[in-house]
Amino acid sequence: MSRITVTAAAREALGDDEVVFFDWHVTGLCCADAGEFSVRPLRRSRLPRRARPLGTDLVYAHPTAWVHLTDLPVMIDCRPLWRWRRFTTDLPPDAGLRCCLGRPLYGPHDGR
Repeated sequence: MSRITVTAAAREALGDDEVVFFDWHVTGLCCADAGEFSVRPLRRSRLPRRARPLGTDLVYAHPTAWVHLTDLPVMIDCRPLWRWRRFTTDLPPDAGLRCCLGRPLYGPHDGR
């Protein structure tokens, strides 16, 4: 089961009808599994039909992202940038590529 943590700042930044959505962006031409994650707020009514919950009713993911994130400990935070909300995670910047290449996201070299 997913071990997603949503900080208090991220919870406060979400609107009444909003959730955090992990999207998957394809970066490879030869296979759809090569890609990267992005995280953003999204209204529940705008969630893609195939979106899957990640442990809590506040976090959903694209099916391909869900496969990679389902057993990982991930913290979601929100840092306001002027009038914009910037949702961030503690995932490494190359998390999607690591998943595609079969390398662990968290290991002895990441200090976890």
